[in-house]
Amino acid sequence: MPRVSKRKVACRKVKQIVKRKRITYSVEQKIEVVTYAEEHGNNKAAVKFDINRSMIGHWVLTSSTWNTDTNGKSKRIGSGRKAFFPEAKKRLYKWTIEQRKQGLAVSYVILRSKMLEILREADMLKLYGVLTENFKTSHRWLKVFLKRYKLTL
Repeated sequence: MPRVSKRKVACRKVKQIVKRKRITYSVEQKIEVVTYAEEHGNNKAAVKFDINRSMIGHWVLTSSTWNTDTNGKSKRIGSGRKAFFPEAKKRLYKWTIEQRKQGLAVSYVILRSKMLEILREADMLKLYGVLTENFKTSHRWLKVFLKRYKLTL
């Protein structure tokens, strides 16, 4: 049997202890930990919440940039891309629902042309300005639109 030094044995034990399962925390949980850490210190917060001290330190530093309007269920602060043309998309959704109530079929081509038509309207040009000229109704955009509003063709 090969001889193993005490150092290697100790190193293996440390690796076994340190290895943790990754956990995600909501914004509300992070804010609770940060407020406790600011009052009592990072070390006491790490012990109380059973979180790595360096992670708490990172949260304390970045907490000043957190937006209070973020979704409480969100795991990452400010995560997700902001929607372009939300008013135009709402109008397209309403139009699609009206067409379906009348029993008319709505296809990809019809949705694309209607979106471009909506973006050419005066109030949309006033709201979004020059951005509407560069809008492309790609296949991916259409799939995401349908998924966001839980629509199918």
